[in-house]
Amino acid sequence: MGDLEALDIVIAAPSDRTRRNTWGDFHFARGLQEAMREQRIGGRVLCRDQLTGLRVGRSHALLVLRGKFRPSADWLLSSGYSLRLLWVISWPLDLSQDELALYDLIFVASIQDLPRIARLSGKPTLFLPQATAFQSFQPAPASDGKLLFIGNTRGLHRPIVQAFAREDLPLSVIGQGWHEQGLRPEAGSIANDQLPERYRRALAVLNDHHGAMRDYGYMNNRIYDALACGVPVISDMAPDCPDDLMPAVILHRPGRDDPAETLEAVTALRRQSTLLHSVARRVRRKHSFSARAHTLLHALHTA
Repeated sequence: MGDLEALDIVIAAPSDRTRRNTWGDFHFARGLQEAMREQRIGGRVLCRDQLTGLRVGRSHALLVLRGKFRPSADWLLSSGYSLRLLWVISWPLDLSQDELALYDLIFVASIQDLPRIARLSGKPTLFLPQATAFQSFQPAPASDGKLLFIGNTRGLHRPIVQAFAREDLPLSVIGQGWHEQGLRPEAGSIANDQLPERYRRALAVLNDHHGAMRDYGYMNNRIYDALACGVPVISDMAPDCPDDLMPAVILHRPGRDDPAETLEAVTALRRQSTLLHSVARRVRRKHSFSARAHTLLHALHTA
């Protein structure tokens, strides 16, 4: 592709400001948008209900962050973008051959699933993992002694949370729906810009993945976010997690691993401040949105 002037990013979040700010993909897109601006590439973050009546320049490309939402084929074909890109970050089983055929270049946040999507699409397909926007680092203070999980129940059982709650281990949750599951949340929500400070106070951050992400090897960005803040992560899995970050990640398989033993291991890890600071530096340098923007632009220039 020639000179790129702008990259518009389409997300699943609605445009209503109050609702939009609670969607993770909005903050994900904003992080990428800022990184592209560092490279002097403009562009808009477009919510799912903002796709009509757009003005598109000749050197404008489109990137769809593919989670639950997919733009219609009619809109994509008539939108006027010089290049259409797809970044598959979750919900991989919703993809079809017809949908993938609408794009010129596809990025996949899973090495495991990349061959399947490449075969299905027949298009150039590259690995591009998720990232973190948390770049302002402060050493984590002494922990409050509690594990932390931030997320809504979505009306579902979250096994990794319940595994520690059942054992009456120190746990704090933030999100909606926990009262119905017998837990008292610290708060119903938290602003995105308050996450780093809250993460730093935790003993460790709990992390889980929904079934399709787990089965097809998609690691979410909560792992990168927590590690960038200098605190350990307890996760049900960590596919494609770089080897140099894994010393700060403890895998816990609900129903198979002992929560008390995991708590003991993460308590010891939390005391290893030198290790955690080193991991945090590597995450902020190698797994930032600036790093992902560099990879994305390199792929565009060689496409």
